[in-house]
Amino acid sequence: TMGAALSALFAYWGGLSAVIFGKARLDDLRLGAPHDSVRSRIHIYGLALHLNMWSCAHYRSGTFANDMRKNLRNVAVPGSGIALSLFCWNYLAGLFLLWVGVPICVTIAALAEGGTSGFTELFRLRLLEPREWFFYWRLNSVLASYHAMHTGDSGYELEDKLAFLEACEREQVPASPWLSEPKLIVKHRNEEGGMGLQFFSNATAGGDWIIQHALSNADEIAQLLPANAPLSTLRLISISSAVLRAKNEEAVPDDITILSACWRAGRAGADTDHKSILFDVDLRSGEILGGTTSSHWYQLGLLAATRCPWRSENHTITQHPDNGVTIAGQFIPQMDKIREIVAHAHMSMCPGVPIIGWDVALTREAGICLLEANLSCNFFRATFDEDAYYSFVGRVFSVLEREAAK
Repeated sequence: TMGAALSALFAYWGGLSAVIFGKARLDDLRLGAPHDSVRSRIHIYGLALHLNMWSCAHYRSGTFANDMRKNLRNVAVPGSGIALSLFCWNYLAGLFLLWVGVPICVTIAALAEGGTSGFTELFRLRLLEPREWFFYWRLNSVLASYHAMHTGDSGYELEDKLAFLEACEREQVPASPWLSEPKLIVKHRNEEGGMGLQFFSNATAGGDWIIQHALSNADEIAQLLPANAPLSTLRLISISSAVLRAKNEEAVPDDITILSACWRAGRAGADTDHKSILFDVDLRSGEILGGTTSSHWYQLGLLAATRCPWRSENHTITQHPDNGVTIAGQFIPQMDKIREIVAHAHMSMCPGVPIIGWDVALTREAGICLLEANLSCNFFRATFDEDAYYSFVGRVFSVLEREAAK
């Protein structure tokens, strides 16, 4: 009924108000029956922190607002064509997005999916307990930023890709090889007079660039892909319960839990696997499960907005659309070794960071290797134990709040 939908909306607004204006802690936040749940409290708390941390220092972007401006500039609510970064240019625009924009988008999405008959429950779930990948990504980003702000853990230095590669070398974690030449020159074959030259100074010599040989997919991976597909990587997400204990306690291997795995099957002609089909992967067996996409969230401009779908189905793709090869039911090789590499990397290099997304490549040239660690990470629509995830996130927020209150 409309009354039930309004009840959910007022619970949403009430929760935002309590955290943004009343500075309520997560442990004290309550939304009232029948809307109060662990998921809904953490979701609304995480949204509110986007504003509460607006001008706070950020581990990679100066301020949290700057980080949103950078990382939301290519993301748009499907069908809108409007980059979400536009709502991050000032605090009031961000407040408008949370207060008005989110309920409007949820209303449209609920009507599109369930019509008038299923509207009320879909509206409540999408507003208070959403399962869209975007909200998980934003919650992970808020968690990392809030944790880094309160702890200053050295693990956040791994956001620098050279620091990450050097840490891998120290801890004997296999990573993509890189070159140490101080400078690289790229010259166009048909230009002269000093034109057509590009100079790149290596980060190892104080420059901005990491210089590496291009890697190609291992044969077991390449056979599933079109001939001109990019390097197609796995994304594994791991969490560290070491962040829940006293600072003077050493981390142990059992602190690391791997939550999910996704394989990004790159599209034909793409430079990277950011254009891909997202296949869920069984963490234990390595079996590739159904695939899906999130590309409809990256369509900017009016023309793209009118052409893109509103939503994508949940893991219904079984074949690669560019070559017709059946991928669902195939297996990622050496999944045990991949899990071991990721767990060892989190444990040895950055156990004080709560959640990390690891990009893992299976290559002809370097075997299994890590490409980078993503500290504000995206599940890429992989399935995972949602109850365990929300329990962990809630406990991390609670520990940080209690420490800050001392």
